[in-house]
Amino acid sequence: MAQKKLLFHFFLIYSKEKITKIFNVQILKNTLFTIITILLLVTIEALTVTTLKEFNATNGSFKKLTSKHKLFHKNVSLSEIYYSGQVKKGLMNLIVDNAESTFKHISHKKFLHEIYKKTNYTPIWFTSHGVKANGIADLFKTIESDAVLSKRGNLYKRTKYLKSKFKENNNRSIDKELLLDIQLTSLVKSYLNFHIFGSIKWSNFQEKLRRMRRNKLAADWVMVTPKYDIQKLILTQPISKIVQETTPTSFGYPTMIKELKRLKRIKRQGGWKKISNSSQLRFGKSGNMVKRLIRRLHSSGDYTCAVNKSSNKFGPCLKKAIKRFQRRHGVYPSGKINSYTLKKMNTSVDWKIKKVLLNIDRIKRMPVQPAKERHIMVNIPDFRLYYKERGREKLSMRVIVGDEKHHSPIFSNKISFIVLNPYWIIPDSIVKKEMIPKIIKNPNYLDIGGYEVRTTYNTRAKPINTSKIDWARVLKNGRTKRYKFMQPPGKKNALGKIKFKFPNQFSVYLHDTPNKKPFKKGRRAFSHGCIRLSEPKALLATFAPYERSVNYSRAIRTLRGKNKTQLNLAHKVPVHIVYLTAWINSDGLLHYRKDIYNYDKKQIRSIY
Repeated sequence: MAQKKLLFHFFLIYSKEKITKIFNVQILKNTLFTIITILLLVTIEALTVTTLKEFNATNGSFKKLTSKHKLFHKNVSLSEIYYSGQVKKGLMNLIVDNAESTFKHISHKKFLHEIYKKTNYTPIWFTSHGVKANGIADLFKTIESDAVLSKRGNLYKRTKYLKSKFKENNNRSIDKELLLDIQLTSLVKSYLNFHIFGSIKWSNFQEKLRRMRRNKLAADWVMVTPKYDIQKLILTQPISKIVQETTPTSFGYPTMIKELKRLKRIKRQGGWKKISNSSQLRFGKSGNMVKRLIRRLHSSGDYTCAVNKSSNKFGPCLKKAIKRFQRRHGVYPSGKINSYTLKKMNTSVDWKIKKVLLNIDRIKRMPVQPAKERHIMVNIPDFRLYYKERGREKLSMRVIVGDEKHHSPIFSNKISFIVLNPYWIIPDSIVKKEMIPKIIKNPNYLDIGGYEVRTTYNTRAKPINTSKIDWARVLKNGRTKRYKFMQPPGKKNALGKIKFKFPNQFSVYLHDTPNKKPFKKGRRAFSHGCIRLSEPKALLATFAPYERSVNYSRAIRTLRGKNKTQLNLAHKVPVHIVYLTAWINSDGLLHYRKDIYNYDKKQIRSIY
């Protein structure tokens, strides 16, 4: 204000003395120029003072200057504040304002929008000081070293492409860095999806199962979805740590990965040379074909003796190796070379890699099973049950599984009670499709099988007289559900003497059977979906040390009679009905079995 008054006073004095003399235009111009110059000088001085005051204020508390001080660290610099504002504006522009353009060639739009919103639109892979070199190196190394990932897939190609971006000139604009940041986060999301969930097209497979059920073929597979907060993992841990944390440890997964690496190494070396049948391949013989067989079995880990140039004799070590190979492939372990063993031996390494990859993906979608926890696993293609305790196999037995029209469902549950001398409550589907047609053909069918029919599931209710029922009309009118068919305890009972129950939507359980002959067969798929046990009493004995309700001696006495007895368990035991055509057995070896339900062919893997 003082400057303005001075200017105005000067102007009045100047005007009073000179106004009468100003007639010349040139003098008027000079006067106006002088006035304007003085006004500019005064204005500049005022602005300079204001600017200095604002500048000095920046040396005050950052906390007082902005309500967003918590977004920055204590010793934040002005350049970092400037960078933060720029990147936030840039990321919002890419992810929100121009999303259609940004995500034209970048996947996981919704995920990226959410994760960057959590970071308040701050880059994940860059800072104001440049790229997070350690994080980037860890990311690329983790992806490139993944034995399961295909080198031909888009995920691996994207990794190579983005890696090349960091080999170029690092003098990138902020806009290019932000786009690269989004691409890297999208890559991580894609990789973790692959790593955690596998690459089987489950929706495609489930549709095939639905089609099978519409064609009256029972087939179910319950898929488990691992529960991980991928956003939180990415924002809090390096990728290698995330992979370590989310890698399955159950069902021999780590050893499966080791065997996959062995198979891939064999493939890089050219695969296996074909083994032809020869008179040399007999115990005690020698020759080049024996040498080739030894090398073949050594590469697959079956021949465990030392191998050198002179190893060309069919001796005890080779016989042992052949037996081991045969056991791993579901062949009777004779230790002799026959056409079936040679067929398995000449299976290509590519076929085996494909088989192992498929089953690795299956294990990714199985429940987490702590090794030291008591649990039961039934592997359908292996026709075998395994009981494990404290990480060790305590019991193994042959089982009979669902036939070609009644596939045993693939799922997990927990055994909650055991029934001694059980009733067989016959499902309506079996009554309708099998029993009533047999009754129509043979009126004595019910008496021969010892079956009872009631109008209620109460086993204490009196059975009805079925001799006057027109079963053909019942079947025709669809009234079969009015009648409850069951088989009382006894020698004829289809469930045998023991039933292990884990209530489920499929009405499937483990049980005994009066017919033991089918257990001698190699391919044991004869049931309606339930699992028949060759040694039910041995499985019952495993519960006794852990359950007060299971007194083994008393249970054996009960089984001699016909009284139904239920033993409730205080500690439920996990049971997994699985479908693994390649897996690590309790002997620590990689085993292969036939695809009895043709699920291997029906499950298609995406090439990532």
